[in-house]
Amino acid sequence: MHLNSNLIFRNLAEGIFLLDKTGRITTCNAAASAITGYNEAEIAGKPFRVIDDCQDDPITLSNELDEALKKKKCVAEGWKLRKDRTRYWAEISYSPLFDDSEGLVGYCALLRDITEQKNKQFDLLESEQRYRLMVEQVGDYGIFMLDTKGCIVSWNEGARRIKGYSADDVIGKYFAIFYPEEDILNGKPAWELKVARSTGKYEEEGWRLRKDGSRFWANVVITAVYDAEGRLSGFSKVTRDLTERKMNEQALRESSDKYRQLAQELSVANSELSSVNRELEQFTAIVSHDLKEPVRTVRSFLYLMDQHVDQQKFDLLKLSIGKGIRAAQRMHELIDSLLHYSQVSKVGLQHQKLNVEDMIAEAIQNLNDAVEQSRAQIRVDTGVAFIYGDRVQLVQLFQNLLGNALKFTNGREPEVAVKSWLEDGCVRFVVEDNGIGISPENLDKIFEIFRRLHFASQYPGNGVGLAVCKKVVERHRGKIWAESAHGKGASFHIMLPQI
Repeated sequence: MHLNSNLIFRNLAEGIFLLDKTGRITTCNAAASAITGYNEAEIAGKPFRVIDDCQDDPITLSNELDEALKKKKCVAEGWKLRKDRTRYWAEISYSPLFDDSEGLVGYCALLRDITEQKNKQFDLLESEQRYRLMVEQVGDYGIFMLDTKGCIVSWNEGARRIKGYSADDVIGKYFAIFYPEEDILNGKPAWELKVARSTGKYEEEGWRLRKDGSRFWANVVITAVYDAEGRLSGFSKVTRDLTERKMNEQALRESSDKYRQLAQELSVANSELSSVNRELEQFTAIVSHDLKEPVRTVRSFLYLMDQHVDQQKFDLLKLSIGKGIRAAQRMHELIDSLLHYSQVSKVGLQHQKLNVEDMIAEAIQNLNDAVEQSRAQIRVDTGVAFIYGDRVQLVQLFQNLLGNALKFTNGREPEVAVKSWLEDGCVRFVVEDNGIGISPENLDKIFEIFRRLHFASQYPGNGVGLAVCKKVVERHRGKIWAESAHGKGASFHIMLPQI
């Protein structure tokens, strides 16, 4: 730079000093005086280092001037000292000055007070350092940075504690090392970065791997990081180990399932207990009426026989003895029926695959004498090949239904149809007859034990057959009902699970 007498007055916003070849101040402008607190008269002739915070260091200034001479310019920063001894941060730009013959005559020093700007930088740097120290010391969260390609560039204490890797183990490696093999094969790590880049953040919970290969349940948040110009500079990744919470939730869920199952079992047991209570009530009614009735009859005829003996009416004894025997026989049949009914629930079910046609054929064969005597026509139309269940009890079920169809005919030749088909995942059976039918008001009563709708003199039996049918169907998780009208035959409908 060539010397110009007007240079000192240029750019009044900056402090301008003119120095001689040795670095002593020759003059300065008003802006320089305002910054330093020295007027021109006070500072002229003094070494330029008078404004330095460390005035006993002539070497630094000499080096800066030498560099300015070699490179035509030198910019330096540092703490400076005002006249009132207050410090400020300054930026100084040195330029050499030459005369017309290119001889060095001195230097021009442009001084700028950048204390406020520098303090902001210091504050930011200090804040960044505090943040970095805080992140590095956090133990409950794994916090680390990835570059734009997903490679790890920083690693904190929490990440080391959670994942088991040291910083030296992972810095520079692709972050997929924390993912199970199935996630890597599915491209999950790259997909997560893609989502974070497009939406700003990716968050999920899932299984991750520690250094020793063990799995842990993690909450993961990946956030895209951008620079001041809006360009992607990388990703921050925060990981929390939620394995304990996951295990507690799983234990709670298993416990809940266990108690739900227990509640269901208790509900079933309660239902069965209610059913048993109803049966006990029926048994009480039976004992109080049906069983007492033949006992009263036997007792009455024994009393009559005693009277006949006293009155020596021996010719009447045989009649009374016969009636007493018949009453005792009826009581015996009732007791056998009760035992048979109770055995249906006690015997364990044999769950086996049964041919439907063979099962119904066996029931018909067991009724062969009744079929021949009544000249019944039984038509079987099975649309289902097989069913799973207890062969003995299911044969008994159809045997009882067919037996009723043969019995309640009022003198007609019985016509019976047995049909089956699949319906709503179950097998539906229908047994239809052309018998005397059942009044609508009695359709629900006929399945009660010992419930009879006719006198024994009309239609023999003890009212146990349909009650046994109902119990067999219920034991096979099905349902049974009757449809009929008086005098128009009856149809019994059964729904059973096929398997």
